[in-house]
Amino acid sequence: MNKEVNKKEVLNETFKIILNKPIILLPMIILVLFSRLQDYLARSYIDIPGNIKSIEDLMPVLPSILAYFIISSILLCIIYAIIEGIYTVTIKNILENKDVNLGTASGLTSKKAPILIASGFLIGLMISAGTLLLIIPGMYFTIWYFYTIPFIMLENRGVLDGMKASKEFARNKKSNTIYFLTIPFLYLFLGSSIAGVVFYSVPMAYYAINIVLDSIIFTWYSVIPVYVYLKEFGRW
Repeated sequence: MNKEVNKKEVLNETFKIILNKPIILLPMIILVLFSRLQDYLARSYIDIPGNIKSIEDLMPVLPSILAYFIISSILLCIIYAIIEGIYTVTIKNILENKDVNLGTASGLTSKKAPILIASGFLIGLMISAGTLLLIIPGMYFTIWYFYTIPFIMLENRGVLDGMKASKEFARNKKSNTIYFLTIPFLYLFLGSSIAGVVFYSVPMAYYAINIVLDSIIFTWYSVIPVYVYLKEFGRW
């Protein structure tokens, strides 16, 4: 393994990849639109009281809200895992100066779809459960398994083996991984806040900008673990 990469370099170089190859945003745009559809359906079918004064007002619909949160989180993690598989192949090709072909990357990813779905389900369940019980366990699970998909895709590992390898890989880079998770989120928060002020009177524009911001930031989250993995193992 090579010397550990510089965390600022990682963020700079991975964001440059997105700027230079904006076509890679497409899978994440689809996922973001799907998540918005989920939210719309939830608001349509869960009758949340209009005047909430205390937690007691939410009790009749609280089971539905919790069920939606868990199911939605797990489903999104599964789809996100598959998309990360696509990004793993795509980013490796970009760094090797090969053509970007999302169709080919999707085909290669489909061969590992059952493993990716199982890993997405398991990791999503652990993060959701850890976050519901206490925030800290959910954060630890996120850090440990942040690098799972590259190990599955590029080393032909199974679900548990890929998760174990990711946990070991992340052992000496907890602070860096927290940095990778935090900085893009802060950019997202800042961008969304500014858009909220500027487009306060134009809700649709604000909504569209948030979709773009989410797509960029979550693509960034997908590119980072692949870049770190390839850089540290000297795969390009």
